[in-house]
Amino acid sequence: MKRGLYVLCVVLVSSFFCSVTVAAGKPSCEDLVVMADDLDGVASAFASTGTIEEGSQLDRSIGKLVQALTMLANVENEPALSNSVSSMVNAYNRMDAEKFGLSLDSVITNLDRLYRRDCP
Repeated sequence: MKRGLYVLCVVLVSSFFCSVTVAAGKPSCEDLVVMADDLDGVASAFASTGTIEEGSQLDRSIGKLVQALTMLANVENEPALSNSVSSMVNAYNRMDAEKFGLSLDSVITNLDRLYRRDCP
């Protein structure tokens, strides 16, 4: 399962960077849906992995995911999303899996809010 989460994180990081940097601005409505769906997959996989070894490939991959979400929060400039991403960064830095999972759920909720706000 850890390998599956690693692969999912790598793919997701790539899609986040492409969506945020190629668009040279905010992600499209379709991008928001894909990001939220992919993060749902990460959340499910993360919940079933147990512990993650510090310095492992999975740890580094999740770190890149956190960086991509930080970039997204900066582009969106939405306080609720920024707060949930900041909480995720803090949980990741403290290696607090429970708080990380809760923060990930909050990020997903905020992406859903952005979609409802910005998309017809």
